Amino acid sequence: MKLKQVGIVVLVLGYAAAAWLVWRHSHRATGTERVTIRLCHWQLEGTVREGLVAVARRYEQLHPEVKIELLVVPENIYRQWMRTQLVGGTAPDLIEYTMYWGRIEELAPRYFTPISREVAEPNPYNRGTPLEGVPWRDTFLDGMTGPDGYNTLMREYYAPTIAMFTMRLFYNRTLLREITGRDEPPATWREFLALRDAVNAYAKRDGRMLSTVINSRDNSWWLAIPLLHGMGSHFSPQLDHDHSLSLSYWEMSLGWLRGEWSFRTPEVANGLAVFREMGNASQPGFVQMRRDAAMLDFLRGHGLMLCAGSWDASSLRREAPFEVGAFRLPLPDAKDPEFGPMMLGPVSDGSVQTSTPFYLNKASAHPAEALDFLRFLTSVEGDQIFVDVSQWLPAIKHVRPTDFSQRFMPFYDGYNWGPNSYFNGTGTEMTMFFLQEMHRMFGPNGSVAAFQDEMERHGSVYSDRDLQAHLRDSRVAFNTDDVTDTARLRVSGETDRLPASPALLEAKYYQTAREMARAVQRRQAAQEAHP
Repeated sequence: MKLKQVGIVVLVLGYAAAAWLVWRHSHRATGTERVTIRLCHWQLEGTVREGLVAVARRYEQLHPEVKIELLVVPENIYRQWMRTQLVGGTAPDLIEYTMYWGRIEELAPRYFTPISREVAEPNPYNRGTPLEGVPWRDTFLDGMTGPDGYNTLMREYYAPTIAMFTMRLFYNRTLLREITGRDEPPATWREFLALRDAVNAYAKRDGRMLSTVINSRDNSWWLAIPLLHGMGSHFSPQLDHDHSLSLSYWEMSLGWLRGEWSFRTPEVANGLAVFREMGNASQPGFVQMRRDAAMLDFLRGHGLMLCAGSWDASSLRREAPFEVGAFRLPLPDAKDPEFGPMMLGPVSDGSVQTSTPFYLNKASAHPAEALDFLRFLTSVEGDQIFVDVSQWLPAIKHVRPTDFSQRFMPFYDGYNWGPNSYFNGTGTEMTMFFLQEMHRMFGPNGSVAAFQDEMERHGSVYSDRDLQAHLRDSRVAFNTDDVTDTARLRVSGETDRLPASPALLEAKYYQTAREMARAVQRRQAAQEAHP
């Protein structure tokens, strides 16, 4: 046989072998081979990966015919990687996502399978527990009503969640003892300011770079949400037009359009003033840093405190060469000489919502097996395994936190007006603009007024983008509802009017659209009056 013919034969055999391997990989569920379910997430904290692995191995013991494959993708590239996989049709069966990244209203109907029907049924893995016979959605501590699990625009349940979180200030107990002679953190805002002065004096005396708070762009996000929310709680009831004891994006957006609130509102301005003090107690240039760099600086002893969520507690426990303590952010109270008159009272963690959701990919080749694993993951047994190993707080009722995670349980004795705050503003675009311009508040030349001026000059551009996206998603949602509900009415004949939810959504849509048009007219008139 000639050399050329040998080459052709080898090429054909190689192609055939590759094609067989691809076919085998795509049909590995057939015959006696195990079904493989792939789950992707970005959780690199502490023992969280080990917690998910422990649940997966226990599930495989119960179901030897199924293999759970966990894919960990770093957070800084996760969103781009995930979108690429979804568009290319190669995404895993189960995908972690969070609504705080935005655009879930766009992603959910396109790529993820709603599970509203399934969550109305009991979770079979809860047999023999106090949750036996309870609808799956009602086994979650928040009733699966949080934005990570329930899509309010689509009115569909999409993703079960596995944990809840609280925000805390972590501190170097050893360093605090060196500076103050005690190891208890400040209990009031004035005590915090006194501690900041003590840290500065200690650093100057020893000639070392030391900050009261180690901060970053990401940590500032977590700091600003409870801070502005808490400082604005005295004013928040004035925006709660639906009398739901919480603020929705609709109310925040309509309030912004109508001029009911701005970053010059006294309570919001007070929040910015406290935020400025926290920023000036942080290391120089923190607005350019990311959370990983801030974590390393804290672990190296370059700062006394670090603002982070309870999700980082297990990482700090494992990595810190010193004893780590944690406490709640000490906001000014009603007795504070400067801010007291505008404080409603103590601020609670509120009705903490569960998070770390996993969505079911519409393109999954094994949706039944993937959904079954989610049931086990969020059962009493599954979540208890995860909590015991990860040291995170549970998402499921009757699951016990560990002795370590118990200290991060929510504080309920106070006021709270829901998850939305003046930091979130009108949505994702306003949030990003806030983070982009917050540097104007800090440093010797920074001021709250400079930040307020910038938000006043350009904030409407970003709020309009938020509202236009919100209106677009809402119109898609209630147009779909109109078709579905009209069909339901024709079939059932039970009533002659639309259910309240679609009607309310449509009313909110047109109300917001009218306010946007009026806001544009006011801006045009102002520009004509002051060209």
